[in-house]
Amino acid sequence: MELAEALREALEAQVLEHEPTQAALLLRDAVGELGPAEVANGLLDTAAIALRLMVAETDEALPLDELIERLTVDGAVPKDSAELLAVMLMHAAATAGGVRPTIDPVVEQIGPERVLMGAWLATLATVRVVAISLERTEADVVDNMVRALEHF
Repeated sequence: MELAEALREALEAQVLEHEPTQAALLLRDAVGELGPAEVANGLLDTAAIALRLMVAETDEALPLDELIERLTVDGAVPKDSAELLAVMLMHAAATAGGVRPTIDPVVEQIGPERVLMGAWLATLATVRVVAISLERTEADVVDNMVRALEHF
């Protein structure tokens, strides 16, 4: 299984087909074959694709604290995951800016499963934020992300 293919299928299942259980199974299979850190890095790279798209079209930078607050207030992200989301979004944003930080210290600190969950949450939150910022549907944003994944 290739990482890009697994991520594409998981995103399509979650966002396009509204099948979160299927998305979870696809990610579980990818983790089993590739490992949680590899899949988490791939998810953060995928989120970076969407962030690059947003910045390229809007030249906008979102304040992290305001973004996290907005996502937790509207119920998109559970409050107890806000700190984890912030860390993962910073990794995705750094990657979008051209510097890919290592996820290893975060894995050592909170564990691979929690990092993987945070990376998935950050990817889905990024889809939502970018869709709102660009006034597009989440499906359109995922389509752009999937097309970019094909080049990995």
